[in-house]
Amino acid sequence: MKRFRVGYYLSTSLLLLAGLGTGRWEFYFLFTALFFLVAVAFALNLWTFFSFSCRYELAAAKIVKGDTPILKIYIRNNKPFPINGMRATVQTPLPTEQKQLIINIPPGDIGCYEIELCCKYRGVYDVGITSLEITDIFGLLPMRFYLRHLPHYRLEQLVVYPRVLQLSSPNTSACDSAMFSGYKMQRPAAKGEEYFDTRQYRFGDPFKRIHKALSARKRELYVKRYDISPEASALIVVDTCDNSFTGEDALRYSDIACECAVAIANYCLNSEYIVDLVCSGEDEPVIEGKSPYDFPKLLDYLAIVRFGVGGNVCSALQLDYRSGTKVSEVYVISSRNDQDFIDALSALKESGMYIRLFMPALQCVEEGVQTDFSIEDISVTVVRNADDIASQ
Repeated sequence: MKRFRVGYYLSTSLLLLAGLGTGRWEFYFLFTALFFLVAVAFALNLWTFFSFSCRYELAAAKIVKGDTPILKIYIRNNKPFPINGMRATVQTPLPTEQKQLIINIPPGDIGCYEIELCCKYRGVYDVGITSLEITDIFGLLPMRFYLRHLPHYRLEQLVVYPRVLQLSSPNTSACDSAMFSGYKMQRPAAKGEEYFDTRQYRFGDPFKRIHKALSARKRELYVKRYDISPEASALIVVDTCDNSFTGEDALRYSDIACECAVAIANYCLNSEYIVDLVCSGEDEPVIEGKSPYDFPKLLDYLAIVRFGVGGNVCSALQLDYRSGTKVSEVYVISSRNDQDFIDALSALKESGMYIRLFMPALQCVEEGVQTDFSIEDISVTVVRNADDIASQ
């Protein structure tokens, strides 16, 4: 096909030169005919682009990381001539992996194409066709068009949720002795506390909390619930600022950070702690969770929160918004190790809080994170993979 196009345009040029050199009308007539054919091909390409119509279908617009949803693309050919060999570039959740489609559709027909999407990282992604390489029916004039230039065209949005990993124990000051398989469902009762409610037993609840009389009466296990003191509150700070990561490295960092935050939030809420989730980006809200029923709210937020934006994680550690409520435990997720960051953590430690730092370390940029990084009296954990959080 390429040789045919080269020969065609060479012949057109020679006919024009021959007409100019000899002045004979036959050469001008043949040149005009060949040039008119190119103009028709150009018009057909424009028509194909501006009348392009497709529909997307996703089985689920919200999935969990690791799933492989199928994107169905329905393309209608509403023209009286066939679409042959049109190439479409499909944007997927993985920026380095773009799919290519070869589209052949008879006149007045609808073509269906299926693309398997690889969802390696959490986040919000636009998926669908981004560009078309159209070749006319004569094969004379291949042209590339970008669908973002069409005002009516929209990509399909896919939300990838982080996984909910079960944290065995974060070794907090309140539960250093509560190490067992799974995760504990309630914090230990403090001296002088009285239970105010009961609920059905869940796996991992301490047996000493079982309400024997109620369990015997209802023939089901029930446990006592205690008032939560103001000190039983935890703060999770996620560094969403620009950490010099780009491309897939930035996606990997945000993925590890969010899955760490999800695991910690899930553990703390099931341990009956009040949880505040703070991201360091500018104008980011504080997401509060008071019970396990609030966990989906935190999970939704961590699925869509943006990384690489403005803000300062040191400002997020000031705790000014928590006036009137004492935070006893702070979990910080960041790859920073500069002096300002260390000073902010040390200031929190001096106030008597339990501080734990999780440092996402990308395998391909390990030199950017000091694995021997340490702060006096602050627990530092380097996380190279989000799965590692379950073993902490």
